Amino acid sequence: MRARCDARLRTACVVAACVAVFAAACGGTTSPSPPLDLSGTWSGRLGQQQSGSALRVTWTASQSGAKVSGPATFVRSSVNVQATGTMSGTLSGSQLTLTCDVPAGAVPVYLSCTIAANGSATVSGQTIAGNLQTTFTNCLGSGLETPDSPQLSLTRQ
Repeated sequence: MRARCDARLRTACVVAACVAVFAAACGGTTSPSPPLDLSGTWSGRLGQQQSGSALRVTWTASQSGAKVSGPATFVRSSVNVQATGTMSGTLSGSQLTLTCDVPAGAVPVYLSCTIAANGSATVSGQTIAGNLQTTFTNCLGSGLETPDSPQLSLTRQ
């Protein structure tokens, strides 16, 4: 009887040791990489850098889970006209879907001017790069107009 118990115990120990060896050989479990944190101030441009219609962009982002949002300012350097609204996004891995809204009253003197935008970008390290399609409404005369290109390029400050 005792020999039978010892044999069962040895078999159980051998099986447990084999499972431990196989688990170690497979590397065990790996932790998923931490989600990106876009909180902070980002600045850059919308449009081609050397074009006269490019806009300077500053975005102060706050993040909660996959949702990112915060005030965004668009400035046309050549006329120094500023438009302030909200840029929001949803982050999935390194892909960011963006929307932007500059409501009526947010452009000094041109109170009926509104800007709406949507697009997508890729987050890589300290940069956000992609495209943001914009629609300017009632902004004629303000100097704010659709940039020559939807190219968006932001760098964390």
